[in-house]
Amino acid sequence: MPEDSRSYCKSFHTRGADFRAVFVSAAEAINAATQQIRVDGHALYHFSELVVCTNLLAGLFRDVHDITLDISTPKYIGSLVAEASPEGVFRASCQVNDEIHSVKDPALIDEDIFGGVLNVSKRYAQINEPTRSTVGSRSKSVPNLVQQYLQESEQISTLMLTGMRLRAGKTGKVEADKCFGLLIEALPDVSEEKKFILTDNLERLESLTDYFGDAKRPGTAEAAGETQKDVLDLLDDIFPGEQWIETSEHALVYRCRCHREGYLEKIVQLARQNIDELFGNEEEIEVRCGYCTNVFHYPRAEVEARL
Repeated sequence: MPEDSRSYCKSFHTRGADFRAVFVSAAEAINAATQQIRVDGHALYHFSELVVCTNLLAGLFRDVHDITLDISTPKYIGSLVAEASPEGVFRASCQVNDEIHSVKDPALIDEDIFGGVLNVSKRYAQINEPTRSTVGSRSKSVPNLVQQYLQESEQISTLMLTGMRLRAGKTGKVEADKCFGLLIEALPDVSEEKKFILTDNLERLESLTDYFGDAKRPGTAEAAGETQKDVLDLLDDIFPGEQWIETSEHALVYRCRCHREGYLEKIVQLARQNIDELFGNEEEIEVRCGYCTNVFHYPRAEVEARL
C-alpha cells in the first residue's frame, strides 16, 4: 500500500494512450502544513480534500507553473486555498467564519459547499497574466466541485476518487491520517465501451482508504495474510487488461515559497503609484505571508532607495 510516512504524486498512462492517471498520497505533507498555518479543526477534512485535489490537478496540467484553488462558501468557509506546482511543492491557507465553531454535524459544511464558489487560477512560466475560472458549486463535496470545474471550464473528461481519514495525534490534536486521491483522464478518441468499463469499476470502490486497508486494524488484508494493495493494483482493478506505465513521481512537500525580495518588489510597485498613501505616518511596513508564519519588515528608506 502507499507508504503512510511519505507524501508523493505519481503520474501514469496506459500503453495504448487511452487514459492518463494521477495518484496523490498527502497525509504527512498536510500535517507539515498545519504545523505552519492555522487550520480550524472543523475545516481540516475539507482542507485535506482541497490539498489532494489541487495536487491532482498540478499533476494533470504538467505545463503550468502552478495552479491555485480557492473555495468560499456562504456561511462557514471564508477562504480555503491551496496552491500546487507539478514539482510536488504546495502551500495553503484556511480562513473560516465564526459560525463554523458552532457546527456539530460535519454534513452542514457539506451542505454549505453546495452554495459555494470555486476560483481556479493557472500560472504559466512564459505568460505574465494567469488564466482564471470561476465555478458556482452544484456539489456537496470538494472533490465533486473540482471535477465540476474540469467538466465545465476545461471540457476534460475525468473520473476522480478520494479517501480521507483523520486521527488524533500524540498531542490530542486532530491531524491527517490517510489522504489519497486518484484522477483518471480519458484521452481523445477513447471508445465509449472503455469509458464504461473504467467508470463501472471505479464506482465499485467506496473509498481509497478502505481499498488500501489498514495494517494496524484487525480484519484487514495484512491481518488476514493477504498481500497489501499498491497503486498499480488499484489501476489494474479499475481497468483489467490495460498496461499502466508510470511516467513521473515527485515527493509532495509543504514549502512556502515566499521571500523578502519578492514582497519588496510588490511594495515598490505600489510605492510608484503613491508612496505617501502606502506608508502614511509610518516609517516601516510589516508584511505577513498569507500562506505561512513568515513576517517581513520594509523601512520606507529602503523602498525609496529602490525607487
